[in-house]
Parts: sequence; structure tokens; C-alpha cells
Amino acid sequence: MIKGKLQIELKDEKTGRIERHEEENMVTNAVANLLGLGAISCFYTNMLKELIPISQKALGGIFLFDGALEEDADNTHFPMDVHLTGCAGRVANGSSKLIGSFNAAESGRTDTGYTSVWDFSTSQANGTIAALSLTNYKCGENPFHNTVYMESSISLSKSYITIGNDPVKGIGYFYYEGKIYEKRIFSNIIRVNSPDFGEEKVVFDFEFTNPSYSYWAVFNGYDGYIYAVYCRGNSDPKDTTVRVRRVKISDYSFAEESELVFTLEKITCPSTGPYNFYLETRYAVSKGYLYIGSYDYKTLYKVNLSNTADVKALTFDDARVTYIYPKYNGGVYARFEWDGLSTTGSKTTFYSPGWIYPDDKYRYKEDYTQGMNSTYYYTALEGEKLNIFPTQSNTLFYAYTRNYLGTICNLSSPVVKTSAQSMKITYTLTDV
Repeated sequence: MIKGKLQIELKDEKTGRIERHEEENMVTNAVANLLGLGAISCFYTNMLKELIPISQKALGGIFLFDGALEEDADNTHFPMDVHLTGCAGRVANGSSKLIGSFNAAESGRTDTGYTSVWDFSTSQANGTIAALSLTNYKCGENPFHNTVYMESSISLSKSYITIGNDPVKGIGYFYYEGKIYEKRIFSNIIRVNSPDFGEEKVVFDFEFTNPSYSYWAVFNGYDGYIYAVYCRGNSDPKDTTVRVRRVKISDYSFAEESELVFTLEKITCPSTGPYNFYLETRYAVSKGYLYIGSYDYKTLYKVNLSNTADVKALTFDDARVTYIYPKYNGGVYARFEWDGLSTTGSKTTFYSPGWIYPDDKYRYKEDYTQGMNSTYYYTALEGEKLNIFPTQSNTLFYAYTRNYLGTICNLSSPVVKTSAQSMKITYTLTDV
């Protein structure tokens, strides 16, 4: 059993005054799920390279949040009801406003465990800190770009899109050209026929006729339903008809409920196609809200499907949102882009993955300086116990999400870090 102890030191750089806070934390089931019988990978050794040593890899990164986390061992998914204040991994970062630096000189093994130390400058991780969590070191270093670790792959007969997984029965549900297929798939590595697929079976047919299926986007809304959304594209603001079909997946009955048909007033609407990794989607339904990006990428419309008259137009300062994907705990993954100057002074378009929270706040890596062309990293399905089965072309990849909550530590009283303070976080893990 692992036990953790946390110390936060806030130092006023003008007065030298140091404010200390100490807490103990609980360990979640995240790492145990990955290392135990529920591990996803059929190539177990490769996965271990990203998780072991546990103190330096599986729990080698840290997240800082502005709200409390539910203290439950099964609370392992990245939270969307609180906001990320800061983070850090195993590298030094002096340029980011969000990501701090690993202090290798003060970190290392103890007689009973391991101590990790992270430093944050006066410009980093400013704001409220109410909870902390250890996570995978890669996601601590970059919580936007390293959320998925690809493990192994299996060739398929079709370009299936994964939309659901029943880990108890060992069945995966896949979408392809208007139909949902059921196929036997094992997320547990200790099965006689793992990782072979069983015969496929059609469990639902959307029977797209007019308009054709190629104008519909299909995806999991992470609220117990699969959604199909249609919106004929237009480049000028006008009244636009939207159709939303909802199919129940929470009990795997695939019972379709009544279709929603409504009009959004004076919007620009992009065309889209089947939800897959090569034709990125500009629509998403997440926890009962429909998100539709505008034709010029500058606006994201958010529609409450319980009351379609409730529509918000979201904007993102100087950034544009090009593609979006539903997120497990609400809100959406998004690809942000903005214009700036390169190191040589030439005009450049920068890209960063990020997310839009359910309360409409957003986060992306503001100092990102590289293009983003591996879109399947952000479309990956988040499922039960960290399991995901994203597909690309005619290939299924075994993978897992790295932005898990490995520990949960709620502070007795939230602290506020200001631009006058630097911060040191010392996290000691011990075996008990």
C-alpha cells in the first residue's frame, strides 16, 4: 500500500516570508487498474515502460486544481467540474505560465519511498489551489498533448469508429457507415482468446437515407447515449435546421428516442462527415449539450438539448477553435489555433490541443509553438477504468489515458498563489 504526504511552500519574493501547508492524501485505483488484471495492453512489457518505476513515471507528474476532488478510489478520470491551475512532470519548464519544473536536485529515494519536488516561478500556476493529484509524468509535462499512450494494434476489416465498450461482458461497440456493430473484445489480458475479435453483429442501423449518412456526425455523448447530428453547412449567418438523433447505450439496448429537430437563428454552420480520425468533426454532444463550431472557427455555439432555445455563443479571445470532440466528464476536447510570430519573426499559425469546460471556461497551452497533426490523440474514446479503444484507418489501437488521477489530496483550506510568490511542492510517497 502506498501513502502520500504533501507540503506546499509559498515564498513571497519581496519579503522572503514563507507560508507552508501540509496534507496527507489517498491513492486511487488508477495505477492498480493499469498494472493488474484489468490492464489494457496485450503487450504488457511495453506498457510497463511508461508506468515503472511507479514513483517516477505512473505517479511522476502532478496536477493542481482550483476545487475539491471527490475522495473516491474509483475517481480516476480527469475532472471537468474543477479547473487546472498548474501542473508539472519530470522536466524543467521556465516558459509556461501553467507548467512548473521538476527539481531533480532535491528529489530522490528515501529509506521507505520516494520524494518528488517541483518548483513554480512567480509567473506559473497562479490562482486558487484547492486540490492536488499525482498523475503520469508525461501528462504532468504536457496535460494537453500527452493524454493518450498508444500500446499495440490489430488490423481490422473496416475503418470502425469505437463508440462504446462493455468491459464486464468483453464486448466492444463500433460504428461504420451508418451501422453499429458488436464485436467480442477483451480488455483483460488473461483470456484464452485475447486479444482476438469475435464475429461482428449489427446491433443498430441508423438507416440514413435523405440526407445521406455522409452528412451525419456520430459519437458517444458520455451521458448514456450515442448521438447522430446533422447540419447542412452554410458560410453566411442564417437560420439553420439541426437534427439530433439519440440512441440509448447505457444498458446496451440501442433503443432510439424521439428525434430533435430545431432551428438555430442566424448562425454559420460547417458541414461535417462521419465521426472518424481523418475527417475531424466540428460537432459534438457532451453531457446533454450540443457544440457546433462556426464556419469561420471564431465562434462555438453551445445548445442545451433539454431546452434548444438555450443557446450560448462562445468565443476564445484571439484564438480559434477548429475541431472538437466530446469529453468523458463533460465539455469538449478542442484544437485551438492562433496567429503569432515565430522565433525568426515571421507570421505563423500556432496550434494547441486543449479543452472547454462545462462552465465555458477553457484551457490550452498558450506557449505552444508546434503544429498539431495527430488528431487521433484527441478523439480517443475514454471509457471504463481508463480503457480506450481508438481506431485509425483499418486499425484498432490498444491504449490508455494518461491524464488519470493517481492520488487525491484536498487541502484543508484552499490557498491562493499570486504573482508575488514562488512555490515549491514536495510530495513524498512511502510504502506502508
